[in-house]
Formats: sequence, structure tokens, C-alpha cells
Amino acid sequence: FQIDADRLALFSVDVSGHGVASAMMTARLAGLLSGGSPDQNIALRAGPEGQRDAWPPAIVAERLNRMMLEDLQVDQYFTIAYAEVNLTTGRFALTQAGHPHPMVLRTDGRVDLLGDGGMPIGLIDGASFGQFDGQLAPGDRLFLCSDGLTECPNPQGDELGGDGLLQIVARNAVLPSADLLEALVWDLSAFAEGAEFPDDVSGLIFDYRGPSLP
Repeated sequence: FQIDADRLALFSVDVSGHGVASAMMTARLAGLLSGGSPDQNIALRAGPEGQRDAWPPAIVAERLNRMMLEDLQVDQYFTIAYAEVNLTTGRFALTQAGHPHPMVLRTDGRVDLLGDGGMPIGLIDGASFGQFDGQLAPGDRLFLCSDGLTECPNPQGDELGGDGLLQIVARNAVLPSADLLEALVWDLSAFAEGAEFPDDVSGLIFDYRGPSLP
């Protein structure tokens, strides 16, 4: 969702469990992080002069954690990777709460892993969450995904894991983003030897093209 003319928020969420209860929680979280209803968006706030502003990513995670434990009081938890990107400068701030490591795909072919793991949302009252900053250059891409990729098993029961995902991403990094996402699914299916994925597989790639020209 758009924060203001210069900033965009990106997130990937994965709610524990399966079925109707998890789907309903996912829909609720999507509403709380929606650009279509800014007054209901838990990440947004009013700036000192009344303009739209946003809480830092680590504070967004803390607010979500407090909501889960104090307001909703459900037996669920979720993981999230949440980033705020400045479209003009390429600077970004990101928090990782139990979610697979975000990645930056560099224009020179390098793939950088981000974050230190973090704790899922909704498990511990008063938990704090780390935040780190990074820089995107024009042509770099930020990749967020669910653990449906990293925890996908092969017929022998071995999970793909973070290293396996990194290898797949690096192998396909020359592809445009839409093709890269498709290749990830095909390679994951090959790893699973055609078996149905046991968990939801989701991901997004943000292409940073640099500041807009007048």
C-alpha cells in the first residue's frame, strides 16, 4: 500500500494453521494493512502537520502483536516480513517476524539474505521486534515469500529449506520478475516431484527502477 508520494509498504504474511479460521485471520490482516482503507490501517498514522505518515516497521510488528494478544485473544499466530521502501532514494527499512528471510536480488547477480529470523506475531506479550535498513539501487529487486516454499518437502521428507530456496532464486535471477516467480513454482514442483504442495505458496517481487523522472 502507498504511504505517501515517496514511500510504499510491502508485506508478506503467513497465518498458522489451515482452514476457515486461518483464512479469516488472513483476510483480517489484509484489511489492517490495506491502502484502500487508510483509516483502518494499523501501520498508518497522522504526521506532525496532519499529513499521512507511517509507523516504523518494528513498531508495526509490535502493534500487530499487541492486537493479537490483547484485542483478538485467539489461539493463532502469524509470521510477517514488512518493509517500507522510499521510491526516491531506494532506502528501505524492514522487520522480519518469524518469516523466511527476505532477499535482495542485485543487478550484478548477487542475492543478499536479509534479517535475523525474529519471533512470530501473537506468541509473547510485550515482545519487541528488530528492524534493519538497506539500500536498493536501480534494477535491484526485493523478494518476500511464505514458508510454503522453504518448508516444501520432497518425497523423502526433506524440506527445501532456506539454502535450497536461495539456490533456486540465484539460478533464475536473470529472468524478469513475473517469469522468475513462475520458475520458482516450477522448480519447487520439480523438487516435490510433482506432489501437491502441503502449504500455501506465496511471494512477491518488488522491482526498484529508481526515482521517477519529471
